Amino acid sequence: VLAQIAAEALGAALADVRVVIGDTERTPYTGNSWGSMTTASAGPAVRMAAEDARRSLLAAAAQIMGTAPHVILEARDSVVRAAGGGAELTFAKIADALGDVMILGRGSRGPNPERTAIMTFGVQFAEVEVDPGTGVVRVVRIVAAHDAGRIINPTLAESQLEGGIIQGLGYALFEERVLDRSSGVPLNPTMHDYKIPTMRDTPFIDAFFVPSSDTVANHTGARGLAEPPIIPTAPAIANAVADALGVEVREIPMTPWRVLARREGRGTRD
Repeated sequence: VLAQIAAEALGAALADVRVVIGDTERTPYTGNSWGSMTTASAGPAVRMAAEDARRSLLAAAAQIMGTAPHVILEARDSVVRAAGGGAELTFAKIADALGDVMILGRGSRGPNPERTAIMTFGVQFAEVEVDPGTGVVRVVRIVAAHDAGRIINPTLAESQLEGGIIQGLGYALFEERVLDRSSGVPLNPTMHDYKIPTMRDTPFIDAFFVPSSDTVANHTGARGLAEPPIIPTAPAIANAVADALGVEVREIPMTPWRVLARREGRGTRD
């Protein structure tokens, strides 16, 4: 996504943009990539830096090409051209002509607007099947609609929705850390005992986005996306289970024994 933003602002071909992930030994300090903040927080800074570099690149190209001051230069697909046709020069040739001179662009992302909440909104629905004899819950389908502002990379964004939904599925039905009450030591510390969803457990997922661009949030129009699809998944599944049973299962994960206990009118605390 950051490569896409940089390529668009710089006028470069996407294949010519390389994103290097550094650490604070080599690069300035930055926040971590969590909290659904990378695209919405780093993206605007990348765009500003690419636009800054583009201005320097065009100024260098104008000198190399010997264009008249009134001639407008454009950058697209890693080629600088005079508007309306005429002379052109690739980014590579500009770099060769500059030799050891490096073009740098700088950008930053300031705080959110004051007294303005930047939120991502979504709604999710679950269709489940509950076996009344065994208490096994099978999620058949999840439908999710989210408004996360401008979607810069639809394929990656849809994958984030699906991944978050699968995480929420595990939270609802399988994942539980069991601790020894005396020592606090985990009793299920391995992937053999700590259950997560597999392909066999994953339902049909119908995930899509509400078209929008939040220009108040930042000048890319994008908002956070990674965590929001996790949050409503378990409640949607729990409500569907309650609709099927006629009684709510009030603890998660909704394991078969908890489902059976609620169906039989007993408590579910282990």
